[in-house]
Amino acid sequence: MDDLEQNLPMDDMYKSEDVTFAPIRIIQLVYNSGDVKGPQIQAYNLPNDERIVKDRGTSMVMLKNISEAKFKLILQPIADLCIVKEQRELVDFDSFFTHTICHECCHGIGPHTITLPSGQKSTVRLELQELHTALEEAKADIVGLWALNFLISKDIFPKTLVKSIFVSFLAICFRTVRFGLTEAHGKGQALQFNWLLEKGAYVLHPDDTFSVDFDKIEGAVEGLSREILTIQAKGDKDSAQKLLEKYGQMTQPLNTALGKLAIVEVPVDIAPNFPVVTKLLHNN
Repeated sequence: MDDLEQNLPMDDMYKSEDVTFAPIRIIQLVYNSGDVKGPQIQAYNLPNDERIVKDRGTSMVMLKNISEAKFKLILQPIADLCIVKEQRELVDFDSFFTHTICHECCHGIGPHTITLPSGQKSTVRLELQELHTALEEAKADIVGLWALNFLISKDIFPKTLVKSIFVSFLAICFRTVRFGLTEAHGKGQALQFNWLLEKGAYVLHPDDTFSVDFDKIEGAVEGLSREILTIQAKGDKDSAQKLLEKYGQMTQPLNTALGKLAIVEVPVDIAPNFPVVTKLLHNN
C-alpha cells in the first residue's frame, strides 16, 4: 500500500507518509438476510470515516462467489454484445476480480485528510460535499486500474494480464453505468468512460461495438487518475463540479451500448437465493 501511495500519479506534496495497511478477506457468501438482502455488492471496504481510516485503516471483504455470478450472468453477456469481436476473449474473470480488489484498496490510499490553502485541516468528504461520493467511486475505479497496471509492471501480476485488464474494464464501464447517473457508481463510471473515449483510449466502431486502443489507454488512465487525485487533494469543489458536469453524462455512445443490452434483457444486477440454507432454517 505504501508503494502504491508513493507512486500515485499526483504531486509528491499531496502524498501521505503514513498509509495503514488494510487486511483483505476473500470469502464465499453463504447466506444473507434483513437489510442486506436483495441486489448484492461484490465487495466492501469500511469504515468510510476519514478519521478512523487514518488511525486504524480499513477492512476489505471480497465476496468471490458473488463476483463469479456477476461475471457469468452480466459481464460476459455485455462483452459479447458491446466489445469488438477481436478483443472479446480478453474479458476474463481474473481481470474483473483483481480490479475489484484494487478498487477497494484504492479507497484507502490517496487524499483523505487535507490541508487547505488557509492552513486549516479538513477532509475531502467535507470539502467536496455532495460531489464526494461520485468522485471517490471514480477515483477508486480509475486509480484501481492504474494500480493494477503498476503492479503488473512490477511483476506482482503476470504481464499477460495487461490487455485483459483494460478490455475487461471497458465491459465493467457498461455494467456499472446501468445503475444510473443518480447513483454514485454510475455517475463516476460515466465520467471515466467519456474521458477515455474523448482521449481515444476507447474506440466506437460502425457496428456499435467498442474496443481499447492499447497505445493510448495507459496515458489516458494516468491522466484521469491525476486529475481526480489532485482535485481531492486540493478540496477543489468547483473543479469537481466542472469535471462531473462535462463527463458524467449519458452520452450517445453510452446510450447506444445500453440500448443493445436492454433489447436482449441482460440483467442489471443479481439477487442471490440460498435454497439449501433457507430450507435448513425452515426445518429448524
